[in-house]
Amino acid sequence: MDDRSRVAELLGREPQGPFAVVVRHDDGDPVVIANAPMLDDGTPMPTRFWLVGAREVAEVSRLESEGGVRRAEAEVDAAELADAHRRYAEHRDELLPPGSDGPRPSGGVGGTRTGVKCLHAHYAWHLAGGDDPVGRWVAEELAARTPPVASTGQDAVPQHPTPAMMRIDVGAESSVVELDDGSRYEAAFGVRALAGDELEGSDPPAPEQLTNALGAVADRFEEVILQRPDIVNVTDVQLGGAEMRTVAHVEAGADDVEFPYALGRGDAEEVFRLLATETAADRTHNPGLAADQVDVVVASCCVVLAVMRRLSLEAVAIS
Repeated sequence: MDDRSRVAELLGREPQGPFAVVVRHDDGDPVVIANAPMLDDGTPMPTRFWLVGAREVAEVSRLESEGGVRRAEAEVDAAELADAHRRYAEHRDELLPPGSDGPRPSGGVGGTRTGVKCLHAHYAWHLAGGDDPVGRWVAEELAARTPPVASTGQDAVPQHPTPAMMRIDVGAESSVVELDDGSRYEAAFGVRALAGDELEGSDPPAPEQLTNALGAVADRFEEVILQRPDIVNVTDVQLGGAEMRTVAHVEAGADDVEFPYALGRGDAEEVFRLLATETAADRTHNPGLAADQVDVVVASCCVVLAVMRRLSLEAVAIS
C-alpha cells in the first residue's frame, strides 16, 4: 500500500493537502506526517507535524484522558514552551510560497498560541526531531507505562460499534465529546480560547482570521476523530453549552427559545456570515444576542460550522 492510501486509512479520510511521511515504524508504517502550510483548497494548515500512527494516537489519547494536558502545562517550563511555539511557527511559515499575502497559518504547535492544547501535536514534533519540551514530557510519560496500549498499529485503536448519537459540550477553553456508548474524549477547542487566539485585533474579524479559526477547530476535532474514526458516520449530533445556545437565540431572533433547537446548515452559515461581517457594536442590535456573548459569538459560530462541515451534517441539535 502506498503512503497516501495508508495515511488515508489511518486518518479515516483522504488527506486534504500535500504531506510527507517523516517518521515510520520499523515495518515502514507511517507514524508522523509533515503537512504543507496550506491545504489544497488554500485553507491554512497550522499543524506542521501530525501524529497518525494508530498505536501512538491511542497511547497519547489515553494520557490526555487522564489529565495529561493540564499536567504537562503545569510541569513544563513556561518560557521553554513559549520558545517552542515560536520556533514551530517560524519553521512552518518558512515553507509558505514566496510573496504569499493571503490567509496564513497562525499560532505555534498545532495552532496553539500559548500553553498546551494538544499532546498529539507536541509528541508528533518531538518524534520528528523537534526540540519540544512538551513532546519530551509525553515521551517520558509513555516510556514509564508498561505495557503499551498495543504492539502494532492496526490493533492499537479499540474497535467500537458505531455510536448512534454524539454530544459535544463546548466550553470556554476546551470541549468534551460524549458518545452514547459512554465514551468521552477531550477536544482542544473552546469558544473563548478561540476568540482570544484567532479573532482578536480586528473588528470585525479579517477573512484570514475567520479561515484560521475554522481551521483551528477542524484540526482539533480531527484529533478526536483519530481516536474514534467511526464518529464521522454519526448523524445525530448535539452541541451543548451557553455559547452554542447563543447561536440558536440569534438564528431564532428571540430570547425565548425551546431546546433542543434544530439548527440547519444553511441557517448556521447565514448567521455566521451576518455576525462575522458586523462590528461588535453592530452585533449588539441582533435580537437574542446577550451582551456577554457579543465578543465571542463569532467564535461560537466557527465551532458550529467547523463541526457541521467536517461531519457533512445538514442539521445539529443545540441544547
